[in-house]
Amino acid sequence: MNRARRWLGLEKRSSFVNNYFDTANLKSSIYMSVIVIVLEAWMIISLLRRLAMGDDSRTPEWYVQHLLWYSVFLATAVCMLVFAVCFLKGIVTNHLPGKIIMICFATVAMAFGINVSYSDYTKGEQILCFVVMAVFVMGLLNWRPWISITISLALFLLFYKMMENAPGIEMSYATQVNFFTVWITLVMVSMAVYLQRLSEAEKDEKLEKASYIDELTGIPNMYQFRRRASAILKNEGFEGKLFLYLDVINFKSFNEKYGFDSGNVLIQELAQNVSIIFKDDLYARYSDDHFVVLTDRKDVETRLKKLNMMSVSMHHDTSLTFKVGSYAPTDVSADPTIACDHARYACSKIKKHFGLNYLEYDKPMDDLFHKRQYIITHLHEAIAEGYIQVYYQPVVWSKDRSLCGAEALARWIDPQYGFLSPADFIPALEEYKLIHHLDRAILEIVCRDLRDSLDHGHNVVPVSFNFSRLDFELTDVKAEVEELAARYDIPAEYLHMEITESALTTSDLQLKHTVQLIQNMGVQLWLDDFGSGYSSLNVLKDYNFDAMKIDMVFLHHFKENEKSKAILSSIMSMADLIHMDTLTEGVETEEQAQYLSEIGCQRLQGYLFGKPMPLDELRDRFGC
Repeated sequence: MNRARRWLGLEKRSSFVNNYFDTANLKSSIYMSVIVIVLEAWMIISLLRRLAMGDDSRTPEWYVQHLLWYSVFLATAVCMLVFAVCFLKGIVTNHLPGKIIMICFATVAMAFGINVSYSDYTKGEQILCFVVMAVFVMGLLNWRPWISITISLALFLLFYKMMENAPGIEMSYATQVNFFTVWITLVMVSMAVYLQRLSEAEKDEKLEKASYIDELTGIPNMYQFRRRASAILKNEGFEGKLFLYLDVINFKSFNEKYGFDSGNVLIQELAQNVSIIFKDDLYARYSDDHFVVLTDRKDVETRLKKLNMMSVSMHHDTSLTFKVGSYAPTDVSADPTIACDHARYACSKIKKHFGLNYLEYDKPMDDLFHKRQYIITHLHEAIAEGYIQVYYQPVVWSKDRSLCGAEALARWIDPQYGFLSPADFIPALEEYKLIHHLDRAILEIVCRDLRDSLDHGHNVVPVSFNFSRLDFELTDVKAEVEELAARYDIPAEYLHMEITESALTTSDLQLKHTVQLIQNMGVQLWLDDFGSGYSSLNVLKDYNFDAMKIDMVFLHHFKENEKSKAILSSIMSMADLIHMDTLTEGVETEEQAQYLSEIGCQRLQGYLFGKPMPLDELRDRFGC
């Protein structure tokens, strides 16, 4: 039954398929109308020429009748051509006038074919004009099969009756058979063309849907969101509208606990929750476990609370909640991509604030956002123009306080913003995966400064530089260190690479291999921020570090908290047992320095010995 309905064109078609058929018919009508215009213009010219030459083989009534038929058919074809061209060029977007003109065109074509062919038939000639018009209307234009069958049967029966009743002419059996053979052939051809075009339309519709539907969740993707968001703002206005950026908290923990496949199922469930709460709004999956929504401001926080309640109840052993940033567009031409970036930025500001789940983008945030965008777009310029500089923070021996090294720290002195704090540019560069450009630039400046010190006979001490996990993911760190050391002819013992504990928390054989290759070059590997994470001991077990930098958190409330001293003492003993050097950062008082020296910490770093400073100042202060 379903197959029969499909063959007859009785099934319900989507708007996409209907538009596909309408557009295809308009394209076909261009060829038809051009042919008709040429033929009818030629017929009119021929007719007028015969009149001008005084041909009296036809009656005046015959000339008038044929001239009228040719003119009407020509005018209809011109209208059809003009509309089809305007529609396909986007000048006209409404399908309805085109359908009406097409029906009129088809009606005139069939009426013309019947009239001319009947006249020919009564003279004993062929009915080719009727057959040609039928091919035009049923072959090139495509109607639902039940319409083609019904209308063509009525037209063929009408013309059959006209031929059967033609005075003085007896219709032969061969003519009858051939006549209905033509009809059956046209019906079969029209059905075949319809089914082929229907299949093409449905295939294109699937491809179209795939381009705007998120494959995992089945909700719209960002392509569809941006397209529809722009239309909504233009049609409904921007006042009272909010762009929301939703970030799932604790999704990473869930993924690590239950695995990738369960994580995908969870994302599907969360997407379903979003679609329920914002069923009348525009929503989409932004990326990973992030979603965006364009909604009305009214009751938005109430709806977000409901969304969080639904999400929390999904998995009792994992607290799944949404952090949400919002942005209110300021005009109808607001770019949805930028609007989502603003909402995302607002969300990032509360990501680590417990109990604060919603924040709207405001003017101070806008200033910070534009500063971040400036940083991202001007990084390469800053490196090339020397706005990125290296400041050196001294490292001293705990016993005699003499200089034994320095840590290279990035500073950005910008012509527009002045002094940019690392807290301004480092998180932004990490987020946009540009940090490796900065870290390479710092290493090159360090190598250049070391070469200058060596060439001028200064007292040279090793310099430590920072590389993050992203550096190892985005570039070949070993190759870069090797290339820069060779270019500036820097002995490897003057280079110490610091890697934060958080960069090494997961087992990564490739990372371990790369780190080992760097150590084989003679570059020391230091564990930075020891004690700030939760897997310090695992990291010490899995990697062969030359030294550890003990995080300054252990020196907070040093006087009041006796546990800090006991922990620090234990760390020094452990480091000695596993043959690692030690350095404690954040030293600010003489009491701290004295205690650290007593328990065996070898190196000290902190404001007590000097803040980060330009190379010239370091040389002047420490005579190096």
